[in-house]
Amino acid sequence: MTKSMSKDRRTELSIAFAIAFAGACAMAALAIVVPAHAATAAKTTAAAAAPMATDPEPAGPVAATPTTSLERIKATGKMTLGFRTDAAPMSYRDAAGQPAGYSVTLCSRVADAMKRDLGAASLSVAWVEVGSGFGDVETHRVDMICAADEVTLANRTAVSFSIPVFPGGVSALLRANRPKAFQQALEERPKPYEIVWRGTPPPTLEHRTYSALIDSATMAGVKERIAELHMTANVKPVADYDAGIQAVLDAQTDVLFGDRQKLLHAVQVNPNAKDLKVLTRHFTFVALALAVPRNDDDFRLAVDRALSSSVYADPQFGALYTAQFGTPDADTVAFFRSVGVPASSPVGPTQ
Repeated sequence: MTKSMSKDRRTELSIAFAIAFAGACAMAALAIVVPAHAATAAKTTAAAAAPMATDPEPAGPVAATPTTSLERIKATGKMTLGFRTDAAPMSYRDAAGQPAGYSVTLCSRVADAMKRDLGAASLSVAWVEVGSGFGDVETHRVDMICAADEVTLANRTAVSFSIPVFPGGVSALLRANRPKAFQQALEERPKPYEIVWRGTPPPTLEHRTYSALIDSATMAGVKERIAELHMTANVKPVADYDAGIQAVLDAQTDVLFGDRQKLLHAVQVNPNAKDLKVLTRHFTFVALALAVPRNDDDFRLAVDRALSSSVYADPQFGALYTAQFGTPDADTVAFFRSVGVPASSPVGPTQ
């Protein structure tokens, strides 16, 4: 009886211990779950209490960065023009230190015309001295270069050009009293689409002295031509145009070859101008023009419109040209008539 009761007691104790252990596990689990639930609830409450994030207010309209010359000019209210100090008579610095020259005057007139065309009477013009090459236009440091730049395919890889402003190339200067036969031999030009076939040069070209600037391309060309024609002639290089003109006046040389614009201007300002003559012939020809940025057609159009309508069409243009280069010959007049661009077709449509 006693053993049976002990056994039952052990059984009861085992059951009680199992129940107690199960209860302890349940409490432990509850202790773990409840804090986790409380933390989640706290986070949810905090999130609900926090103010809702809102999208930032849209900023006002941002002005587009100017990408063309006209856009930059309008945005800044300023047109920046470049000039060279070593390109007289087209572009140089005068005694007062100011930009001067034929191309500088043309650019000033172009700027005046663009003020009217753009309706920007307050547009200012700034002049900037530029070096050789076209980097100042390519980097937009200047809007245009007003000098004596040649319109060549090589130059057009860097910049574009306005319509021509001068018929350049190599010409010849001599004393006005040189024999007519000599002058005519130098002036001789083939007729359009014809070639002059000559095995030997006219005798009047022999035993003469020919000059050009020392180490210049023109000097090299003179020497090459004399060699090609097997001429008996002397070559006298000169240091600069002033020295060359003085050599012509002093009969130390018969002909000075050089850039047409420089020869014409030198005669125009020389006190002995009546004793000098620049031939009408171009031994080489290249148009001179104002350099403008590539791929900027609207600006180039504005420049060409100003040149055509406000410069070349102006009756005062003849006086502007004459002041620098003397009275234009027939070829020069024809040149400017051909390069000006009309506003519209001068001839109506065919009916």
